[in-house]
Amino acid sequence: MSFNTLVPSLLLSGAYAMGAHSAEHVEFNPAFFAGAAAGLQVDIAKFNQGNVVLPGSYRTEVHLNGQWIGRETLTFVALDGQRSAQVCLERDALQRFGIDLGNAAFAPCADIATYLPGASGQFDPGENRLDLQVPQVYLARQARGYIDPRHWDSGIDAAFVRYNANTFSTQAGGRSRGSMYLGLNTGLNLGDWHWRHDASYSHSNNASGYQSNATYVQRELSAWQSQLMVGEIYTPGELFDSVRLRGASVSSDDRMLPDSLTGFAPVVRGVAETNARVSVRQRGVLLDEVSVAPGPFVLKDFSPTGYGGDLSVTITEADGRQRAFIVPFAANANLLRPGYHRHSLSVGQLDEIGLRHPPSLVQATYQHGLNNLLTGYTGAMMGDDYQSQLLGTAFNTPWGALSVDLTHSNAHLPGHGSRDGQSVQLRYSKNFADTGTHFALGAYRYSTTGFLSLGDAARIRDLAIDGLNLDDVTRLRARTDLSLSQGVGSGSVYLTGSAQNYWNRAQGNLTFTAGYSSTWKGLHYTVSAQRSRDVLSERVTQQVDVTLSLPLGSGARSPTLTTTAYRGDQGSGERISLGGSLGEHSQLSYSVSRSRAQGSGSTTSADAKYQTNHGVLSAGYGQSDAYRSTSLGMTGGIVAHSGGVIFAPELGDTLGIVQAPDAQGAQINGHHRSQVTDGGFAVVPHLTPYRQNIVELDPKDLPVDVELKTASQNVAPRAGSVVKLQFGTISGQALLITAPRQDRSPLPFGADVFDEDGASVGVVGQGGKAFVRVARPLGQLTVRWGADASTACQLHYDVNAQAQAAGTQRLRHLHAGTCRGDAANAAL
Repeated sequence: MSFNTLVPSLLLSGAYAMGAHSAEHVEFNPAFFAGAAAGLQVDIAKFNQGNVVLPGSYRTEVHLNGQWIGRETLTFVALDGQRSAQVCLERDALQRFGIDLGNAAFAPCADIATYLPGASGQFDPGENRLDLQVPQVYLARQARGYIDPRHWDSGIDAAFVRYNANTFSTQAGGRSRGSMYLGLNTGLNLGDWHWRHDASYSHSNNASGYQSNATYVQRELSAWQSQLMVGEIYTPGELFDSVRLRGASVSSDDRMLPDSLTGFAPVVRGVAETNARVSVRQRGVLLDEVSVAPGPFVLKDFSPTGYGGDLSVTITEADGRQRAFIVPFAANANLLRPGYHRHSLSVGQLDEIGLRHPPSLVQATYQHGLNNLLTGYTGAMMGDDYQSQLLGTAFNTPWGALSVDLTHSNAHLPGHGSRDGQSVQLRYSKNFADTGTHFALGAYRYSTTGFLSLGDAARIRDLAIDGLNLDDVTRLRARTDLSLSQGVGSGSVYLTGSAQNYWNRAQGNLTFTAGYSSTWKGLHYTVSAQRSRDVLSERVTQQVDVTLSLPLGSGARSPTLTTTAYRGDQGSGERISLGGSLGEHSQLSYSVSRSRAQGSGSTTSADAKYQTNHGVLSAGYGQSDAYRSTSLGMTGGIVAHSGGVIFAPELGDTLGIVQAPDAQGAQINGHHRSQVTDGGFAVVPHLTPYRQNIVELDPKDLPVDVELKTASQNVAPRAGSVVKLQFGTISGQALLITAPRQDRSPLPFGADVFDEDGASVGVVGQGGKAFVRVARPLGQLTVRWGADASTACQLHYDVNAQAQAAGTQRLRHLHAGTCRGDAANAAL
């Protein structure tokens, strides 16, 4: 509620006009004001000109044809004959906005319509927002979504940590087994440099240890549309297999381009038979480990390293049984727009887990969009005892995106001579919009017997140097990855699979997951089948699941009854569960289940998750005749900056810090888990780099004694930055004061109210009641409705004296006695 703009609607007389940058003009008829018949004249000239802009400089949000384009410090000057100041738009500023002036006559402080016919503008001083409307003919050609790099926000110096901690313990057969996991993603931003460290600590009965996933410093090279990284990093995997490297790289960042794709991460699907622990690894690095309830699970909130490398998933059941399978992860066929290119250069030493003699490496790749049909790409690698060259092209055809490339490798194996070979790869991707089908042949690769990828060559080189058997490393012969999804009626069918065979292994590998899900009269059902090869025991397992889910009510927090039946190589079973959420914002989610498995009896389990403003707590319990299991977990984030330390339930890589003094309780973008704390700060956990992000404060839960000067801001952060967004607030007790004049007549409607310092704190509304916001619990106010001392009076207020009578009302109504006129003291 803004008291400075509290003016009730009145009957208008005269004209209403809107200038290009001028404030709207409205004339009020004084005859309709209370007291006019008694000769009381109220100075209402200030209401004739709405949104009057005072001369000065303003940090302004600029919108062009409805699209935010950045922040600018604009100057407003007072011109003769105008009550409101006029904005001055310099030529350089207009060009930054994307406006092409050409040879038009230009005057900086003139109305924009005078030099750009048909253009107009509107400035809102309350929101510090300038809206420009400019005909398309005067706009420079730019891609949709383009934001000038001048408006990218580098953020502030800050440190943060994201954590995922959980414990898992089981008791079975008179033995206890337990494990702990702590995943950490830490960062420190100093100027334009960003330091990152991703690692995990795991502990079990058998072993424990701290494993670093990546540690590096990063800096944006905006002139090259690239990122510089130095440390433990991963090479790009669009053309060659992504590998871990201890060194440096410079690679293109497509996020800096308008409307570019930022890649993808695979989805891990599976079914847990009990309260289980799911571990996800890529190239031996533990990416994530979570506790899941019995039944189907989907993991999609983690970021694999690089652009390729299969994910190894291990499910550890409550009774100690383990199942493992592979989720294929290969880059799709990528086409570039004509004239665009991607580049990468990586230099360092190979840092793959298990290597005893890591070789040095130089890798370079280049991709270029030749025209609408063709994209060409090439790459080369050189290292100790290894070199490889790649040449390929991608086609944009009416039948889908297709790429073909040929790679030649030469590896010198100490004591075993050299091996030469070739590998041909075919990639295909297509969306059939008419049928709702997405089909992707992620990759088909065929390699000759002498071909070695960099990773295989490094491992075989290790064996050769140590005099061991070279055939201990399997050499891929052919591989096919398939992904298919198809909408069928109200449901969808999906299929993902991978088939591989090898030169030096008799048996190949076939892994797939297929399913169909749909809804019928509120009943959601899913049928799925999975075949996988256990990477621990080489055993092939197959299982079919049928799941039915039915909401028990129509409310948002109504519980859902779910039943699942499964049959596979290891037996069959059934499960029934009830799950839902509680709380005004569904902070607490829960699930209880009862299951029966062939040969292992019945199991009862319960799981709960509670979301707070500081983190997410989770707990699980399962029990059967053979075992008992418990799990506890907590996830969240911590941000430290010059203003203090803030806790958050989640953090992304690019985030924001909102500073809104005294605005505790205000929600960020309508999310109850992101609120302004007592210290006046809040975290915006996810911002999209190089794109417009709108951050809004919801004043619904604000104390009545706090007013927001602006409720929303726009920002375009640089990747990995921590940007600070300052929201101005006005604090003070909100009062509704009744105080008649000495002749018992009400205070004049529309009169201004000033405090002891001469600052405007409110206005008199209907019924002679003054709406004010005061910073002091007691004091003196001056009510003024004219230009001389006789048109003013003073009143005294004491909030504490009437606090008991006011009760707990958020807007206190005070009776301040009589507003007494005093010509000598009333003059301000």
